[in-house]
Amino acid sequence: MTPWFPTYHAALCDAVAEGLESGAAVRVRAGGASMRPLLRDGEEVRIVPARAEAIRVGDIVLVRTKGGAALHRVIAIDARAATLRTKGDGERMADGALPLGAVVGRADAVLRHGRWVPLDTPVRRLLGRAVCGLLSPRDSLRAAARALIRAKAALSTNRGAD
Repeated sequence: MTPWFPTYHAALCDAVAEGLESGAAVRVRAGGASMRPLLRDGEEVRIVPARAEAIRVGDIVLVRTKGGAALHRVIAIDARAATLRTKGDGERMADGALPLGAVVGRADAVLRHGRWVPLDTPVRRLLGRAVCGLLSPRDSLRAAARALIRAKAALSTNRGAD
């Protein structure tokens, strides 16, 4: 089952990418509840240019998706496969793997009560990662189960080598 998440129209994504290529920041309006509690429906978010190799876990990125685009948090990066996974803070499931080239830009601030509030501080990134983990216990449990299986397989392999 593909998780539902609000998407932006693909043409908007193209326009944002074009604006970012000039090095300028671009404003977009957040739509939906997928990034609650951090971003609320209708708030303006500033998107800045970002090279794929500069993206870090915890960043909020605008990415191209099959359905258009999504503004979600990066929860995992696989440098060998050149992919990343994103998830809305308010969503239960993570999005599927996307190529690093799907990143259009990185959200660095939200306009709240007439002033820009930074989103890209280490504390906010850490809080965002915690929110993702708390709101998605299934993903955390799956990751822990996979780690346990790998550890058990490594132990079995080491015992066989003795």
